[in-house]
Formats: sequence, C-alpha cells, structure tokens
Amino acid sequence: MTNALSSPGISGCPQIWTRPSVSFKPLTSPPCQWGGLEIPGGDIYYNHFTYTTALISQASLFEAHERYLDLHIVLSGCEQVALAPVESLDEAEVRADEDSTMYRGTPEYSVTLDQNRFLLVFPGEGHLPKLSDRVPMNIDKLVLKIPC
Repeated sequence: MTNALSSPGISGCPQIWTRPSVSFKPLTSPPCQWGGLEIPGGDIYYNHFTYTTALISQASLFEAHERYLDLHIVLSGCEQVALAPVESLDEAEVRADEDSTMYRGTPEYSVTLDQNRFLLVFPGEGHLPKLSDRVPMNIDKLVLKIPC
C-alpha cells in the first residue's frame, strides 16, 4: 500500500492520494531487538536508516516478514522499492531472530518513495528497498515495525 502526503512531489515521484503530514521525534528508549527504538504504549518499533541507493543486481535479496508489517517512511531522498509475492521468489536465507526471510527473484513491479509517499508492506510480501532507478541517492528513512 502506498500513500502520498499533501506537499508537492519530487519530479518523477508521482503522488497517489494525500494524508496529513506526520513528524517523528527521537525517543530515548533503549534499542529494540532489531536495533531500533520502541514507541511507548505498544509493541511498535522503528529503525532509522541512512544509506545510498544502488541499482538492482544478482546479489540483491528481497525480504519478507511473518509477524510484523513494515511502514517505510522516507525523510529525505528518493528510492525505488521492488515488490513481488514470495510465491514467485526463491528462498535464500531465514533470519528468524529478525522476523525476516530473504529471497532471490525478479520484481513484479516497483514503487517510488520520497518524502511525499510511504509504503506499507504486509507479511508475505517480498520487498527489496534501497534501489535507485538512475543515479545513487542518499536516503534518510524510518521503518516502523507494526505487529499483526
């Protein structure tokens, strides 16, 4: 599921529909088991990532989860996320302690994320983030882990 914020998009990153802007404040909680932070009042965690996007390659791995939804929110930059149902992918590695199974395969489609769009990934949906479509871009991003 993707969504768009009401502010104008980056060229090449079209909007789908609008929602009010959301701001995030750093928490002082200790890191959770995935190295992120727990949001008080529930079992929701978030991880903060900074990285540079890259083109998809033979070494690229999709990931999918069983116990958590992933809510991808780009704070700055623009990235592609490739998607495919896990039934169409080949299992490569299970990381049970991270609620992740890694897969190899071919994307069925991709979405563009920027500050104006988010992506909600449900259990069993293979997703491959950190991709660029043309040139590498620096990304600042939150991924909320929401129990299902």
